[in-house]
Amino acid sequence: MMEKLNPEVLEWACQRSGISREQIEKSFPKYSQWLDGTKNPTVRQLRMFAEKMHVSVIDLFRGSIPNYELQIADFRTVKNRPTEEPSPELFDTIETMLSRQQWMREYFVREGYDEVPFIGLYENKPIESKTAVSLAKDMHQQLGLDNDWAKSCMNVNEALRLLKNRIESMRISVSINGVVGDNTHRKLDVEEFRGFALSDRFAPIIFINGQDAKSAQIFTLIHELCHLAFAKTGVSNISDGEVSTDKDFEPFCNAVAAEFLVPKEDFVPSWNTTEGTLSHKVTKGIRTYKVSSFVIAKRAKDLNLINNAEFSELWRFYENELQHAQTQNTAGGDYFLTKQYKLGTVFSEAVFTAVQTDSLTYRDAYDLTDMKAPTFKKYFREVA
Repeated sequence: MMEKLNPEVLEWACQRSGISREQIEKSFPKYSQWLDGTKNPTVRQLRMFAEKMHVSVIDLFRGSIPNYELQIADFRTVKNRPTEEPSPELFDTIETMLSRQQWMREYFVREGYDEVPFIGLYENKPIESKTAVSLAKDMHQQLGLDNDWAKSCMNVNEALRLLKNRIESMRISVSINGVVGDNTHRKLDVEEFRGFALSDRFAPIIFINGQDAKSAQIFTLIHELCHLAFAKTGVSNISDGEVSTDKDFEPFCNAVAAEFLVPKEDFVPSWNTTEGTLSHKVTKGIRTYKVSSFVIAKRAKDLNLINNAEFSELWRFYENELQHAQTQNTAGGDYFLTKQYKLGTVFSEAVFTAVQTDSLTYRDAYDLTDMKAPTFKKYFREVA
């Protein structure tokens, strides 16, 4: 005899999933009867329901709402208020990355790797404007990039790829993905989060929400790198334009990213010597620094190069740019190249080496990379 389902948990699971009641009842016509106890689902229906809601079957029989709080520190806010329970997509993404980190850490420690020097480099430094400028300069040195590095990149995609490669050369794994695993039906919500950092002395990870505009991904990448300089694990959703230098850590990380991507000593003379309208100056800034118009406008405002009225004018320019970027940022392209961005170079190389040296079975490697045997072999043969 089947134990009694908890209607409260059923309703919670549906609400958490974000699926409408209409859609649920279309998939499970007797759902209302499950709630009032007049009908019980079959074992198959129960498994299908749990899978669709992204919870375990056991959870549906619990006496109270299961605890699905965020597994890591939560730096996200919505209109200056703490966020609510994470979506199944965010929860599952973090769970996957934590599992990969645990495996990488055990592997690197077992193989005698040294700690990653960058992690915690600024752990005891004060959160203030001078520190932001200092860290931005240190990041340039650590990554081997001059202030004008972005000028040599043809476009924002090339700039993102260069930054990702340089960061991974420090043995910091970078994963960029816009869906849960390879499931295109489970897109990640940019409004919920833009990225997160998993700090670890041996296996640090930066995850970037691939649904975001490419210029925003660049900003988030440096923002999360700042997290690792302070050895802070956490998930972020702060906008690339909300640049501040107060003592709140998230705006501080944005200040570091702004100084790194748009250095004051380079930006001010460039702005002042560029003739033409405000839009022309901003457009030149976008081409030069490979960031969004908001970052350029906010940087100009914070450095007293424009006034509030001019900033408001540029805000409208940014909104149009954002809409265009979102329509252009669609999924597609070569599966294996996309997979390389999802897995990251550090993780891919560790898995490949571990398999080749019999430190990892192929079956476990398939599970870690979310690939089947033929796909796995082709990925490492042709791409990674």
